[in-house]
Amino acid sequence: MDKIYNIIIISTASIVASILTIIGFRKLKVNKYKKYGLFMSTLLIAFTLSGCDLLEKTDKTNTNIKQNKTTPQTVEYKSGRIKLLNNTSEWKNFKTFWQKLDDIVPKNKTDDTALTTYYGEYADAITQEQAEIFKGELTTLINSLEGMTQEELVLSDTEIDLIEKICQERISYMSTGFSSMIMRMIPPITLTDKENSIKDLEFKIDTLIELRNKGIVSSDDFTQAQRLIWQDIELFSILDTISSHYTVYYANNYYDNGVNKTSLLRTAQYYINAFEENYQSYLIDKKSGTKNINIYYPEDIESKYKETKEEIEKVKIALPQLNELIQDLVTNE
Repeated sequence: MDKIYNIIIISTASIVASILTIIGFRKLKVNKYKKYGLFMSTLLIAFTLSGCDLLEKTDKTNTNIKQNKTTPQTVEYKSGRIKLLNNTSEWKNFKTFWQKLDDIVPKNKTDDTALTTYYGEYADAITQEQAEIFKGELTTLINSLEGMTQEELVLSDTEIDLIEKICQERISYMSTGFSSMIMRMIPPITLTDKENSIKDLEFKIDTLIELRNKGIVSSDDFTQAQRLIWQDIELFSILDTISSHYTVYYANNYYDNGVNKTSLLRTAQYYINAFEENYQSYLIDKKSGTKNINIYYPEDIESKYKETKEEIEKVKIALPQLNELIQDLVTNE
């Protein structure tokens, strides 16, 4: 029923966006993102209203995998955690740093579309020297967050680790851009979608902030629309976890320019399924004494599989609280 409800809302929003575009309402376009227009903005709100949770939905392309379903226990934090955090100098300093990244805008690349296509719109938005300064500042801030008392469970180690990685990827994207599209070999979708999640994250953050500043969306709408950012946070967190602890070549698919234009084509659950499918193929090969040359298995796969499963569960437990932190960082009030 929820699925039907989501489809109806998204379809309705698409029709409304098309009508608004036709009657000339596109004048409300965000300056930095003229090519997306109100149609894109309306679709973003539609996805928000659908309330999709990437880790609760299973893609049709991977529904044939049998998995051991386990329900992670929610971490219990002290009541009023965000308010508690905002009373600390460590979190205030980190919010200021996050705001600095939010304030960075892409350069005008109208005369260099190839660079934008391959490296991303934010490539060269900051210099290498500026990137190094940001990275050094990030290290200091993360150390201060890790040094906070954990007696009240203000921040978990998993949350801090993911926030650090997200910031590192944002800085890399804003300086050198992403280089997977200029690799000698066709990159795996596990890599391109991880990059796309950060590209999508930057676009959504800047778009939502500018819509709010222009008075196009209210503060309440802005808060609700931040669910769109959660989608990218979930996707990045799962992709980073599996590729870091298992291998980046587990999905057995490669980038196709015709169908790989957005991170929304595949969800976090899609990649969890692909990870399980890779290991199941290994078990089948092991039992039959054969080797599928078309599938890559990491060395010491059995221990890596167990470790990765444990890390995925940690991330799934942390994600609701992580989204709460991201909302506070983006709202920055």
